[in-house]
Amino acid sequence: MDELEFRRRAVIDPHDTQDAFTDMAKASPANRKWLEEMKQFDHRLSQGMKVDVPPGLAERLLLRQAIGAESPPSRPPAPRTSGWKPLAIAASVAFLIGVSTRWLPWPSSPPAQASLAQVALAHVYGEEPFIAGVDEQVSLQTINAKMEKYGATLMNMQDMARITYVNHCAFYQGPALHMVLQGKMGPVTLFMVPKHVPLRLDPRFDDGRLKGEVIPLKGANLVLIGEMDEPLDPLSRQIESRLHWSI
Repeated sequence: MDELEFRRRAVIDPHDTQDAFTDMAKASPANRKWLEEMKQFDHRLSQGMKVDVPPGLAERLLLRQAIGAESPPSRPPAPRTSGWKPLAIAASVAFLIGVSTRWLPWPSSPPAQASLAQVALAHVYGEEPFIAGVDEQVSLQTINAKMEKYGATLMNMQDMARITYVNHCAFYQGPALHMVLQGKMGPVTLFMVPKHVPLRLDPRFDDGRLKGEVIPLKGANLVLIGEMDEPLDPLSRQIESRLHWSI
């Protein structure tokens, strides 16, 4: 089971007891935190759906039935569409969608309205609380086990920035490689996104807090995002010079 499948199953059933699921939950602090958050949400949702029956409801229904039997037929009233219960259910569903879209594929939108930069920045901010401070002491073997799905191999890590996290993520209409490196000014996030993903490419971008650049490579588009004063070009050269493509 990879991390993407684990997070999806945690949303569906955070109390899953299958060995593969529980082993994945113990694999990293980020996974344990995500599972705990899903368990808390599941508990809140269960509590919100427990509705106490108002006192005397059965008696009032029997009285209404008796009165109706004695009265002449009348046009039934239009069904009510307002009330607290539909609103509560709608709010719960909206909250669940908000939580789930951190990790599930983004919905389609016209290329003119969505860019690779926008989606990448949203992922960095969305996942920041879960991987901040995490150092999984990533090995070259682990990196290449993930990269091979995108047709790439990292040849070596000699004199390269320290890599603290690597995994797949649900990026936009499919998976992408998500990697975190230690830059000069702080963590730098790398995404390796398949070229077929229909998003506009902006070579350089920033939002005032973070900046990034998109580097089109042979088999994928590489996205690097770091602090505003982080020099990204040396990192992109380090990575690009060490990549070997099999596609």
